[in-house]
Amino acid sequence: MCYTAQMEGAFVEFRHVHASYDEPVLKDISFSLDHGSQVVLFGSAASGKTTLLKLLSGAIVPETGSVLVNGKNAVRTSGSAAGYVSVYSNDLFHEIVFDMLSDFGLEEQIQNLPSRIGEISEILGIQHIMKKNIQHISTTEKVKVYLAKAALSEAPIILLDDVADVIGAGEMKALLSTIFFGRTVCISTRNVEIAESLDVPILLLHKLALVCMGTKNEIAHATGAVRVVDAWVEGMRYDLLRKLRSHPGVLEVRLIPTNQFDGTCVRITIRNSRYLPALYDALSQAPLASIQELPIPLEDILNSLP
Repeated sequence: MCYTAQMEGAFVEFRHVHASYDEPVLKDISFSLDHGSQVVLFGSAASGKTTLLKLLSGAIVPETGSVLVNGKNAVRTSGSAAGYVSVYSNDLFHEIVFDMLSDFGLEEQIQNLPSRIGEISEILGIQHIMKKNIQHISTTEKVKVYLAKAALSEAPIILLDDVADVIGAGEMKALLSTIFFGRTVCISTRNVEIAESLDVPILLLHKLALVCMGTKNEIAHATGAVRVVDAWVEGMRYDLLRKLRSHPGVLEVRLIPTNQFDGTCVRITIRNSRYLPALYDALSQAPLASIQELPIPLEDILNSLP
């Protein structure tokens, strides 16, 4: 398990949160986020991602423990729910898109409302549907209307439930750097490619618990995932191969064809990153041209968990 420290004065705090419906959904969740943090909440189906976001939005309360946003109980934090966007929502009625956003903006007392709607709609690429009835637009367009509403709001955090799976990682990254820049954003997904492509810290949920929080490499180290190293060796000798294959922690050693230089690429798979220092010591005795740790697929990390 990876320890996720509580930080004094953090903007978002989960303190030993348990949540359940008829049966447990989340178990002893503790973590904290600074203001302006952007993170991915990653886990397989039924790992508790949606429940965690709803706890943050104040829509549900924990069975035990506490959820704080800016030092206040999430249930009583004004406007938290306005930042929650889900692809499963179905509460858009027979309205014109612009009218719905305008009514919401007036209710929230948003300054410079028409220009703000225009700016957000341009970034989201929904100018062409602003005069359409919401019931006559596509699912992706509806999701973008929800995103526009969240961007208009004064919500302290933006909570995106499987939204990136619909609009794609590229567009999601663009929104993080524009209409959601400076906001605290939590994006849930079970799509490995989406989680990796967003290139932000990951909260890894597994079997209803928060396993670890950090970069992919930090999580791989903490969870003991298998690591792969490519070493380019000049004048490869078979005694070195035998030595590497018998080295503690080494699972596999293969020769990889390469045209990069007059040498041999050796791909070494080790049990986990704890064996890396000793492996590097062994390789330092060979005529190395270069050495590189290969990125660990997030799916491999997930599959390594008990």
